[in-house]
Amino acid sequence: MKPFNRRVEKVLAWIANVILIVLTAVLTYGSFFKISVLKDNQEFLNLFKQEIAKNPNGINLSAEQIIDYTIQGLKMYSVLLIVLVVVALLATFLMKKRILSAILFLLLAIVVAVSTAGLLVPVYIFYFIVAIMLFVRKERPEEYQETVNYL
Repeated sequence: MKPFNRRVEKVLAWIANVILIVLTAVLTYGSFFKISVLKDNQEFLNLFKQEIAKNPNGINLSAEQIIDYTIQGLKMYSVLLIVLVVVALLATFLMKKRILSAILFLLLAIVVAVSTAGLLVPVYIFYFIVAIMLFVRKERPEEYQETVNYL
């Protein structure tokens, strides 16, 4: 009988991990290095002030404050995604410990679904499927595996 392996779980987990890593890298690079350029761009700032003046809707913040809060929010979201990537890699590498890894993948699926407001559907669906497969598929002990004799 073939030895038991978790190839399907590993493939699904790595597909979701790669998508999450790429998104995290792009968002982190943009929020820490590129978005602050918008704050220094006077043309963008003037256009943003004009748009706020057209439609105030009770906003008591200046354009600079809104941009600062947006930049800080994106940085915090980037840090959250970095933590999720670390936990995802930890869960993937700990797949030998089936229950611990399944719990981590289930928590990842919930946190990714809530924090991305459903935008990363493939990532949290794959994490959820991997968690369910880790809970359900059990390795049978050697004494219960049947042997086939053709003699």
